[in-house]
Amino acid sequence: MLRSLQLGRDQGACDMQQVADPASARDAVEELLAEYGVHDVLGVTPTASEVDRTWLVATRRGGLVVKRSPRGSDAPRMQAGLLALAARDASLPLPRLLTSATTGAALSADGTAFVTTLCPGRPLEEVTLTEDLAAALARHQAAVMNALADADAAALGVPDVNAWSLDSVVEYEPLVDAHAPTGTADVLRAVIDDYRARVLPVRGDLPTQVIHADVNLSNVLVADDGTVSGIIDFGDAVLAPRVYDVAVAACYLALAGGASDHQVVRHYLERAALLCGLSALEVSLLRTLVRCRLAIVVLLGRESARRAPERAAYALRYDHLAERLLASVAGEQRRDAFGPEGTIA
Repeated sequence: MLRSLQLGRDQGACDMQQVADPASARDAVEELLAEYGVHDVLGVTPTASEVDRTWLVATRRGGLVVKRSPRGSDAPRMQAGLLALAARDASLPLPRLLTSATTGAALSADGTAFVTTLCPGRPLEEVTLTEDLAAALARHQAAVMNALADADAAALGVPDVNAWSLDSVVEYEPLVDAHAPTGTADVLRAVIDDYRARVLPVRGDLPTQVIHADVNLSNVLVADDGTVSGIIDFGDAVLAPRVYDVAVAACYLALAGGASDHQVVRHYLERAALLCGLSALEVSLLRTLVRCRLAIVVLLGRESARRAPERAAYALRYDHLAERLLASVAGEQRRDAFGPEGTIA
């Protein structure tokens, strides 16, 4: 069993055991919120989530988000700890933690949940991409990275790998034949080979820290005035090279724009490379790393859909775009936002 897939399957199995009917789920959420001094619940709405259970809660004082994980999971401690660290920068558009009256801390009494404010805005996938928006994302992402630079991964329970980690791409090679037609399979194998040839030899030389690792189209919120109003969901945070964070965001911007040579992608990469202080070596790996994320979107998404058909729509929401984009950047000489080694075109 592949390590990353086993992690995902075990977490998913625990998660499914906690699924309750809507009425009892609302009762459980209201009981938990009472621990945080919230008694004016107007509505509770579950949202799609891969591992933990997430609810959006309407109250008279505004929106809240409740996240609950299986017992024994480190996820609540990790996410709450990272949010607390990042929130030291008051200018960042992040959810703010509520404090439990029982524990005097962010975690619930049983250690399985935490509650945050709800960031306003719409997901990035629902808005028109602009260069100003890309620049704002790069600025906030660099600030989050800076806020987490001294995070103690071991103390917070941050892993060095999870199912979506870019380093996991090699573990998904056995899935290529099962989930990809011949043409796509060749591209996917080329991506994995490129990772082995270009990233693995220098992996230990790359600046590493705790990173968000999942700055995707659902985890970036945009206000009506076009500003970034929220960077949410630290559930996939890992201890990894900082350039991985930029590559993941660039991947999803390319998916949103429908092309790797989209001007917004180019502008984002220029700003992110500057603001995050990426070296020439880190920049030279961006094309490979973006393709790795696209490959994971295809392979892990299809495998997840096979394992849990009832969640196929969620697992495959980027599948077609990712496959098409992979084909468009299959050759190193193809035109895209990435220039020669060490540059951004």
